[in-house]
Order: sequence, then structure tokens, then C-alpha cells
Amino acid sequence: MRSFPVWCGALLALLGTACAEDEGPVLPSGVPEPYERVYIDFGPAPPKDRFRALMAFRTRDVEALETEIDAIYDPEDPQFRQYMTVERWMERFAPPESDLAAVEGWLTGQGMQITRRSKNRLLVEFTGTIEQFNAAFDTELRDFERENPSAGGKPLRTYGALTPLRPPQNIIDTAESLVAIDVPAETGELPGEGGSIEVALPEPVADGFTPAQIGRAYEVDTLHEAGHLGEGVKLGLVVGATFKTKDLQSFWRSFDVSRDNPTEIATADPIVTRYIETTLDTEWAGVMAPGAELVAYQGPDARTISILYAWNEAIAAGEVSVLSTSFAHREETEAEPIRQQYNAAARMGAALGMTIVVASGDSARPDVPSSSPYVTCVGGTRLTLGADGEVEAEVAWSGSGSGRSRSFTTPSWQMDVVTDAQGRRAVSDVALNASPESGYWLYYLGEWEHRAGTSFAAPVFAGLMASVNSRRLAEGKPVAGWLNPALYRIPEVQAAFRDITEGKTPGDEHTQGFEADEGWDYPTGWGAPLADKLAEALP
Repeated sequence: MRSFPVWCGALLALLGTACAEDEGPVLPSGVPEPYERVYIDFGPAPPKDRFRALMAFRTRDVEALETEIDAIYDPEDPQFRQYMTVERWMERFAPPESDLAAVEGWLTGQGMQITRRSKNRLLVEFTGTIEQFNAAFDTELRDFERENPSAGGKPLRTYGALTPLRPPQNIIDTAESLVAIDVPAETGELPGEGGSIEVALPEPVADGFTPAQIGRAYEVDTLHEAGHLGEGVKLGLVVGATFKTKDLQSFWRSFDVSRDNPTEIATADPIVTRYIETTLDTEWAGVMAPGAELVAYQGPDARTISILYAWNEAIAAGEVSVLSTSFAHREETEAEPIRQQYNAAARMGAALGMTIVVASGDSARPDVPSSSPYVTCVGGTRLTLGADGEVEAEVAWSGSGSGRSRSFTTPSWQMDVVTDAQGRRAVSDVALNASPESGYWLYYLGEWEHRAGTSFAAPVFAGLMASVNSRRLAEGKPVAGWLNPALYRIPEVQAAFRDITEGKTPGDEHTQGFEADEGWDYPTGWGAPLADKLAEALP
């Protein structure tokens, strides 16, 4: 039976951290500490309970890698858009095989099991019992509850600690961090789909935006009418759990879109459930690029350990030119090693020529992984259409995830644009409709629903970019790759966005509010994309 929450845990954690310097080196850790209203401590975890955890390893020669990436995205450099291959990245920048082998040998020597190793050698997942972990890392895992990132969802059981991790010195020297830990994934059987594909528009249609309306608002329809529907492009989605293919087909066919089901890649434990988030991501990315090949990289659930591993595997595979995810957590709720590991994988994606787009979140604060400089952060607007479907108005949405990153310094390409960022990476970069006052339709478990949020804005933008890439390929050009340097440095690219100059995010005791303004601003970045103009402007 759980004890009363240990609200004083945060103080104890701070004291423990203060004493850590006197007690010797520690391994950087993503294991959470108590955090009021987010992580609640219920005392020591039962010794025989099991865990799953991720050990992270360092990218080699980061300075050289970042220099090469800068050259790849400099239109004046001979290396412009000469993207790396996975083989080149592995040979030059992947962690040494010997480092992983040494840590894996130590973990198994402590009685724990290695369950998987990521393709790029940045992550190793291992499992065991609480008592094995405590003994190996000289700490005490505790039974935590964390707030559910999904609004209205029940709190989630997880693990935390009040003291740092102290494995042997050679493990501290070899591994980068113990990046994440959690309870085991649920087991069982994924229920059969049942039901049938239903082709019928929601009633009344006016309650939510349709793909045709969104396509027209952001000029995706112009690309599609010219025959650029995503052909030749692989569009990836990082998701938790899975979807019903009958839901996807019901959505697409109801809006007169004929396309194949996604390729499903389970990146870790078997999938035993379905999520509405995963369904809407796939429906809207697919409808915005009906000719693209969809690839869903699926973690077993929506917990950080699951999404982070799926994210890493999707990038390490090196097979998609556009990658999107809407699964995110507020930056302040995710420890520094988690933020850094998302960024390390995204940096690899930039080197490989991926356009990685991430929902900014709906809390008016920066999220993870959208604060990484190597992703394009998609904020939110409130779109209003006229009687004939024309854009009547578009303003910043009050919930648009935005602000200054806690972890990443101002990138060179942002320095001349954002003058008040206090030396920090600033988000958002772009924005699309996300307000509940102007939501979207989706089809989930055999029913039409009307929802909103940047969870829609990101897959819409990802589908838009897949259509842009299909035009580029048809013209004999390479795919667009990492967008941010061009977005912040090339006026013609900036002019391919509808500037959002009204609306704001409200400030509170946790965050500063920001107003939309001419040019770049925090809630909407450069504004709303105009796909046809963007395809024309990108070098």
C-alpha cells in the first residue's frame, strides 16, 4: 500500500545533489526527482518489481559533425545538400562498439538483461529488478506517479529517485547517461480491428475543418493539382502504440483520398493498444501527401522511454525524408539527458537530409523534442475561413507551445533574428491551425470526432513538406532536408509564409506570455506556410 506523498522529496533531492560533489562522480541521469503536480513520490519501489531503462552513448567528434552539417546547408558551400549516408555517419560519428560492449557486459554481470541496441549505437535498453538496479547504481528507485501528458488522462506509475546514480568509474567514463527509466510496457494481445470501412462525411461538416479546406488554406492544393502529391517520398511518423487501419481508410476515403496503409515498424516491445494521437497523426499526414509512402515507427506506449527509442530508431534507419511526431512533454518536466538525447538523434537526421517536424505542444511553453535546434517546431494558430473557403483571418493561438529553451543555446542561424532570447534557442519556427475554436475532423474507433491542438499542425506540415519534396524530386533536386537554416537566413523562404501579426500566449506564474508581431515571433515563428510558394523558394 502506498504511503502519503513525499512532498519534501524535492528538498531532499537538492540536498543530495549538493552533497554529490563531495561523494565522487555520478552518472548523468534522466531519472526524475519529485516535482510538484508532475512527479509525486510514494516511497521506495518494491525490490522485486521490474523496470526498463535506456543507457545513452556519446556521438563521436560532435564538433566535426556540426561543421559538416553547416556546410551541407550552406548554399555557397560545395557540399550544399550533399547529405550523408547512414554508413558514413556510422563510420565517422557513431559511438565505438567497444563502449557498448563494455557497458552491456557490466549490466549483465549485475544480473540484468540487454533487450535491444539501437541501430546507430546511441542507445541500449536493458531490464531487471529494482533491487538489481539499486545495487548496481548505488541508489534507491522510488515509486512515483507522474501527471498524464494527455489532458484528462489518469496519472501514470513510474520510477524516480532522490539520490544520484553512482555506478563504477569506468561506466561513468564510458556511457553518456542513464537517459530514461520506467515501469515495463504492458503485455497482452492487440484486439482485432472488427467493424468495417465506412465512407460517409461527418455531420455537420462545418463543425471541423476538412482536408480540402486545410489544403487550400496552406496552398497544398496547388501542389496537388500540379501532380505533386508526395510520390517518391517516404514520410515517417514516430508514434506510441498503433491505430486501426479501418479508421484510417474510413477517414481517407470519406474525403475522396485513395492511398495505401502505412508500413508499421514496431521498434521495441509488442503493441497491445491503440491511441487517438497515433490515429490523427497518421490520418492527417497521409491525407496531406496521398502519394507518399507512410512509415509508422511505433513504440509500445507514449512514455518517454518508448517514444525516445522509437524516435532514435526512425532517424537511424535513414529511410524517410520527412519525419514527424506529436508526442511531446513540457521541457521542464523532462531531465536534461532526455532533451540532449532527442537532440543527438535529430542532429543525425539533419546530416542525413531529413526534414524533422515536431508539434510545439499546447501549454504555451517549450516542449521536448521541439526545442531541439535540429527540428522545425510547429506552433499553433486560429484559422478563420470565409464563406467560399478563403482565409479570412489567422491569429496566434493562445496555447501555442513557445518560448526560450532551457537546454539549447541560440543557434547561429537565429542570432540575427531573435534578439531577446537571452542566449537560448527560441521556438516556434512555423505555425498552422491548432485552436479548438477551429479544429479538425478525425475518425477513431469507428466514430467521427472533432479535436484540435498542435498535434494536428505537425502532421499537416509534415504532409505539406512531403508534397514539397515530391515536386523537388520531379525537378531533379534533392529533398529539402533540415529547414531551419534556410528558414531564418533566406528572405524568399520567409516570404513563403503568411505572417501572423495578431494574437498572443498569456503569461502566468510559470511562463512569460508572447505576442504575435510582424516577421518572426514566439507563438507562430515565421507564420503559416504557403506550400506552393515554399516549394518555389527553397534553394
